Amino acid sequence: MTFKHLEDNLSNEQISPYLEFLKELQEPTKTVFRYTLDIARTLNSNNLLEKYSVFGGYAVLSNLMDAFGDPVAKVWRGSKDIDLGGNHDVLNAIRSGYHVFNDLPSPNIPDKRTLKLDIAGEKECKIDFYLGNVSKEYGCSQINHHFGIPLPVVKPEYVIRGKLKIPEPEMKHYGDILAMLSVLEKQGKTPTDILKILDHKEMKDLKEKIATAEREFSEDRFGFFPGEKFSRDLKRELHLKKPIK
Repeated sequence: MTFKHLEDNLSNEQISPYLEFLKELQEPTKTVFRYTLDIARTLNSNNLLEKYSVFGGYAVLSNLMDAFGDPVAKVWRGSKDIDLGGNHDVLNAIRSGYHVFNDLPSPNIPDKRTLKLDIAGEKECKIDFYLGNVSKEYGCSQINHHFGIPLPVVKPEYVIRGKLKIPEPEMKHYGDILAMLSVLEKQGKTPTDILKILDHKEMKDLKEKIATAEREFSEDRFGFFPGEKFSRDLKRELHLKKPIK
């Protein structure tokens, strides 16, 4: 086993489910999600559990697995990068715990760095690292558990809000919005619970992106969709919301 921080610390009860999980997992998810959990185990062992959070694609996957079970990872869209935010202690723990062969600041985005690291015998992994207060920048986090490893990730409703802020979103981001709505429905959240964290511009954008996503990701293709009633109620709430003058 090459992901030693993760795999050497699996309990006897977790080893078999973990190995079964890997059998049908496709790349890049198979490698990058293992990096995600290995890094989480490293950071947690340095008492940094509350100092970092995953957002972006692997927050989407983690929230889907937490809501619907591990098998959803087999059919998830995949992502080559980890979006991770944290403080200087988190950044330094990654630097000291792994072979980091690229560590460059972004020329365009303040407080963002691109890290590339590798583990012997595995493909390299790219981390888009954002230095700062994750909750303030990206929204509240929750801790999901995967094979006994606590993983802080941005909550589904805040993942959605983040997707609304992307200037030119790719179609995968529209699918992610539907996926996170399905997770929120599974969690027992209501449309009102979702909309209370959005301003009126974000509500307008959400309405438009849902319409686009539903046109692109029809029910006869694989995807994660909220239920018909939940979707209908959310659209009604979005229609009723009026800008405050």
